[in-house]
Amino acid sequence: MELSLYERVKIHAMESDFSRLSLDGQEVVYMGQSITALSRWDKKLLRHSFALYGLIKREVLQIRFHLESNQVIESKIFKGRYKSVSDYKSIMNTMLELESLSRKYGLKILKAEIAHTHLSECRIDKKNLKFCMLSESDLQVAKRLKQFRNYPIEIKAIAKDGLVFKKVF
Repeated sequence: MELSLYERVKIHAMESDFSRLSLDGQEVVYMGQSITALSRWDKKLLRHSFALYGLIKREVLQIRFHLESNQVIESKIFKGRYKSVSDYKSIMNTMLELESLSRKYGLKILKAEIAHTHLSECRIDKKNLKFCMLSESDLQVAKRLKQFRNYPIEIKAIAKDGLVFKKVF
C-alpha cells in the first residue's frame, strides 16, 4: 500500500531530512505553518474546485464559525479563478454576517476558520520539496482580520494533493 503525501511528509519531518520541516508534538510544521491531512470537510471543499468532471478548475473559499455547544455555521462557497478566490473586503463582510448570526443564536464564537483551496502541485522526495502553502497575501488578510476580532482566526490552504497548511492568529 502506497503512503499518502501527508504520511511521507511526516516521515521526512521525523527524520529531519529538511531543515525547515519539523515535528511539534504530533503536528508537522513547515516555516511556521502546520501541515495536516485532509478532514472530511476539507475534502468536500476541495471537490468544489473541480467542476464538470475536472474540466473547470478554480479555487474556492468558505468561512466556518465554530460556536459553543459544538455548533458550526458556514458561509456559502465562494468560487474564484484558477489562482485566486477572494479579497479582504468580501471575507470581512461575510465574517460580519456570520458574527451577526452567532449573536442571533446567542452563542459565543470559539474560532473562525477561513479555508480555501490551492490547485498547484505539492511534491516531496529525498532531495526536493515543493509545497503550496499559505501565501504571504493569505497571511496578511488573516492578520488584518484578527486586528478587530477577539476570537482566534485559523486560515487554511487545502492543497489538491491531500495536504492542509494552516496558521492560527
